[in-house]
Amino acid sequence: MDESTAYTHGSPLLRLPLELLLRVSHHLTTIELGNLRLSCRHVESSLFHSFAREFFLHKQFNLTEFSLKALVAVSRSRMAPHLRFLHIGLETVSHASMCQTQRSAAHTHRHNRLHAENWILSATGQDVVLLAEALRGLVNLEDVVLRDTNSSRRSRDGHGATWRSYGDATFRQQTGTLLSNAMALRDDEFASYRVLIKTLQALAAADANVGGIELLLRRHGVPWRGTFYIPEYLVPTVRPVLAKLTKLHLVIGDNYRARPNVDSFDAETWSFDLRTFLSYVPNLRDFRFNGQGGNTVVFARFLEWLSLDAGSAAPPPAGVTNSEETAIIQAGPPPVGFPQLTRFSLGRIYLQPPLLVRLLRKFAPTLEDLALWEVTLCVDDEQELVAWRGLWQELRGLGGLDKLRRLKVGRQTFDDVQVIRSRPVTARFRDGGGEVEYIGSDWRAFARETLESAEITRIVQDEDSQDNEDNQDSDDD
Repeated sequence: MDESTAYTHGSPLLRLPLELLLRVSHHLTTIELGNLRLSCRHVESSLFHSFAREFFLHKQFNLTEFSLKALVAVSRSRMAPHLRFLHIGLETVSHASMCQTQRSAAHTHRHNRLHAENWILSATGQDVVLLAEALRGLVNLEDVVLRDTNSSRRSRDGHGATWRSYGDATFRQQTGTLLSNAMALRDDEFASYRVLIKTLQALAAADANVGGIELLLRRHGVPWRGTFYIPEYLVPTVRPVLAKLTKLHLVIGDNYRARPNVDSFDAETWSFDLRTFLSYVPNLRDFRFNGQGGNTVVFARFLEWLSLDAGSAAPPPAGVTNSEETAIIQAGPPPVGFPQLTRFSLGRIYLQPPLLVRLLRKFAPTLEDLALWEVTLCVDDEQELVAWRGLWQELRGLGGLDKLRRLKVGRQTFDDVQVIRSRPVTARFRDGGGEVEYIGSDWRAFARETLESAEITRIVQDEDSQDNEDNQDSDDD
């Protein structure tokens, strides 16, 4: 029914106030909402902005040909101005032999064809060309998010519904199987930084004004080495893109190819690629740094470097006596400043309290938002409460943290490397909760009254009870 016919017959839809129409549409599934939008032009026009906000403010694609071509089509449509957060999934077309499901020969044939097409697309750089073409049309794009899982916040279609990359359903229809998450394949450790470097190349080719890059990874962190390496021939084009960034969210972890021990030289140089990368983002205002497995010494050496003032010389680590190794360390990337940093978040990190104090002292003059999530403090056994209170007493007395307006602490744990435990020592706050958040102008009072009054919990219980408590935990973005 077109608009003129609807008016002629006095369709009730035309008489519904917008607020009521939006409320009715809120309870429909995606397919039902699509049918409602197609009922007449008046309804489609009335629902357009709410539809665009729900389905195109955030939109997920991947670097397959059918997904990228869909993104190009979106960039040329009236939806383009509404897409502000582009999510790029790490899923890829694996070889058909890796699929364990029973399916027809036709499905397998199409799978092999798509695998060949996808491999050639990537090998020739045509995926970068398509992505750049799309980015040129996304004039209001703010952030690019690389992710290895699908969001479960698709409440419109019921429990268990997820936001998948555009093209996933097409691939499943043609092949009888799902796209593989590349990060889940242990033989493809390059998946994450292949997507990252291609994304940076496309942003450079499109001369895009994107302000944020986020790694939203749950399966694995990205490797220290390789992920952030920008070869000299790409620096002239990629560096201007990085200079525009004000937001950078990272998840680091070599847990799928970790070495049990690293010497002092490796611990210092393992993060050189990231250190150089950070020197290209001087205008950073929002920095999230999450760990996801890997050697804790490497993390500690990186954070020590990050805590140093810009331009200062990093002291040589103890244990490095070889002159060649010493020269390499001394020629390493100098510390960065981040003079505009207002939001700083650490997650799943293992460090000593004095190092945390040095980090926050460096960023104190500009810091407005601080989040500590699953931070493990290395302290002596039975001294957790003393160390915890001492940490916040020292931070309360720290000069320059006067701009802090938001403070969040959650899943706080403690560890002593000399003590073996089945469960970590944890901090509990109000009413036994493991997470607290403060928004206001007097964070010092909050720290004194809430954080310093935490209870230190040592869980000693049988294995079944521990399993039950584990099942109550939930992830936090």
